Amino acid sequence: MTDLNPNSSSSSLTSVQSLDVNILAAKVMELQEALVQSQEKNLMLTAQLREMERMARDGEDLKSELVNQGLLLADKSKENKQLHQELGRITSVLEQKLQEVEELRLSTTELQHQLKTRESERDLLAVMLNEAENAQRRQHVDDQYNQAAKDTPGWLKAFKGKST
Repeated sequence: MTDLNPNSSSSSLTSVQSLDVNILAAKVMELQEALVQSQEKNLMLTAQLREMERMARDGEDLKSELVNQGLLLADKSKENKQLHQELGRITSVLEQKLQEVEELRLSTTELQHQLKTRESERDLLAVMLNEAENAQRRQHVDDQYNQAAKDTPGWLKAFKGKST
């Protein structure tokens, strides 16, 4: 039924309008709360985004540092390889020199042995020479004595053995 009373329709209209205003106010409040929650969520997501961007920059920095460290290690490996090769060459030269030193030591030992042998032979020859010289002197003295004995007149021979 419809009420034809103009007051009644205006009260109904007022109540509908007040109901609409209340609904709209509640809707506005609800939307404002949703807006605040969305803004809070947006702030939180923005903070997380900044943190992720910072982490990404840190990751890039770490990646660059790792690349630099890799290059440095490659250089050090190359340098170590060169040093290893140089040490290998030095080691072979040292081994060769040690072998030469050993050969020189053996040669020196042989020369010392030869020197001692020659010194011994020289000493033996000196002794033999001295003995030969002494024998020659004795022979010479004996020859002189015999010659003197021959040259001594017969009457002096009798006195020769008695004189001192």
